[in-house]
Amino acid sequence: MNPNDVAERVMAQARDLQSQVAKATTQAAEQMKPLIQQSLDTAGQLQKTLSEHASKSASLNQEYANKALGHISELMKIGSEAMRANAEQARQMTQAMMDHARKTTENAASAASAGARMGADKEG
Repeated sequence: MNPNDVAERVMAQARDLQSQVAKATTQAAEQMKPLIQQSLDTAGQLQKTLSEHASKSASLNQEYANKALGHISELMKIGSEAMRANAEQARQMTQAMMDHARKTTENAASAASAGARMGADKEG
């Protein structure tokens, strides 16, 4: 996978994660849990993508990728707890998930853009 493909994939997954968590924060309790589960599934996919490419590719900046992975881990921990929580607790937890989704997206963007710049520098 070339650096631009990796960057685009990471960013698409990060934006999807942020969108899904945002939807979960606005739903009633009974509607929230499936959206939280979708968010956890997307977070797992993004975690896998970042892990695979950050360690063996110059297409992602390692420092930012690690920061993004840390936020994903925290988001997944909170999401798992939210699945077991009552409605008000779940709502509060999805707000925390939203903060981590935003930070994940920011760090993923930095990882992808810094990695793409590094790749372009090597080519040039």
